[in-house]
Amino acid sequence: MTQHTPDTVADLSSPKRGITGGQGRLLLVGVVLLLAVAYLVYAAFPGSASYYFTVDELAVFDGEVEGRTLRVKGKLAPDSFTREEGGTMAAFALISGDSVLPATYDGVVPDLFFNAHSEIILQGSYKVGEAFHADTVSVLCPTKYQALEEAGETA
Repeated sequence: MTQHTPDTVADLSSPKRGITGGQGRLLLVGVVLLLAVAYLVYAAFPGSASYYFTVDELAVFDGEVEGRTLRVKGKLAPDSFTREEGGTMAAFALISGDSVLPATYDGVVPDLFFNAHSEIILQGSYKVGEAFHADTVSVLCPTKYQALEEAGETA
């Protein structure tokens, strides 16, 4: 009969340390969920935090922002919207204070674009002496609807 030493026999009496199968899966799911939430926060934050110029501010910075992608906010200048017959290319102007910014956009504009109370945000590029070339058009909710809501009226 051979004699076993403590080095050759496993100690079966001590409990195993570490993560069991169920705990490991739970930890993995928790890490994946945490990463997903972190990504959603990261993806949402830059879009809502990006700064825009008003038409007045853009007139002041004129050459400093030339060629960069930027956002500009203003109101549609009355009677400035034109579109080619059957086309999607539109030309219009935004106003803010005393400044006017001619702009172009190739695409369908939102319905609220034509509301006199709507504020419009364009994202695109600008060159001095040319029209602002918009890649996207966003329309903020008109302030008249906010005023009606505060007064307790319905639209």
